[in-house]
Amino acid sequence: MNGRFRAFDQETGEILREINLGSAVTSFPISYAVDGRQYVAVGTGSAGTASGFLGLTPELRPSAGNNLFVFALPLA
Repeated sequence: MNGRFRAFDQETGEILREINLGSAVTSFPISYAVDGRQYVAVGTGSAGTASGFLGLTPELRPSAGNNLFVFALPLA
C-alpha cells in the first residue's frame, strides 16, 4: 500500500534500489529484454485488493490513476 518498490540482492537480501511509486503496487513485476538490455515493469493503481486496504492506512494518499513503471537495469 505504501507504494515502495524494492530490488533486493538475491544472496544477502540487501536492498539494492528503492523507490516510492506514489501508489500501491498492484501487479506482479515482469522482466524482459530488448536488444540485450534488461527491463523490469510493474503496475500501480487502485486495483480491488489494494483499495480494500486504504481504510487501514488513512495517512497514505496514493494517486487515483493506474500507472505502468518500467525500469532499465544497469548494464553489466
